[in-house]
Amino acid sequence: MPRDRSVTLPEMSAQIGAKLKHGRLLMGISLTELGKRVDLSEGFLSKLENGHSQASLATLHKLMQALGTNISDLFVPSSDRAGPVQVVRSTDRPRLETGHRRAGNYVALERLVASGPGQLLQVNIHVVAPGGGSSEAISHPGQEFGYVLSGAIELTVAGQSNVIGEGDSFSFDSSLPHAYRNPGDTEARILWVNTPPTF
Repeated sequence: MPRDRSVTLPEMSAQIGAKLKHGRLLMGISLTELGKRVDLSEGFLSKLENGHSQASLATLHKLMQALGTNISDLFVPSSDRAGPVQVVRSTDRPRLETGHRRAGNYVALERLVASGPGQLLQVNIHVVAPGGGSSEAISHPGQEFGYVLSGAIELTVAGQSNVIGEGDSFSFDSSLPHAYRNPGDTEARILWVNTPPTF
């Protein structure tokens, strides 16, 4: 979703919900069937599709995998595609907010590389509120790299945890179960790269 201040959280939730519903209908499955595939209630999925609830990053990841796509599809394209260089302006950077601050799973993703067919990289800035993060471990094909721009995160990969602070970098195989959280009292910002863009 665009970073434009005129886009409200309810509008963003409605846009995400519409894309989830569209993907489900394209697959020809019911809310009940999707719920069974991702172990979520039909009621919760209905609220998501109608923009009345917000999912955590881990939940969105499970849903998008079940729908045969990835989180990249939830972003609105925002780039200048004229010529061989794709530019994403800082003022138009697509932003996706997930989870809730009170639940401790709030994460915002700011897209740095325009998505599209043939794209081999997925690059975001993960903005993680104090206490926020991915509450459930996820795994998918590929590799990941991160560089902590500010703050710190506790990254857990295959059961091993590391606190990674400003200026530190990390990399790991995405097929290993991984999760992260912000253990500090200030917002953390991480430049995060996935290849391929399966997340």
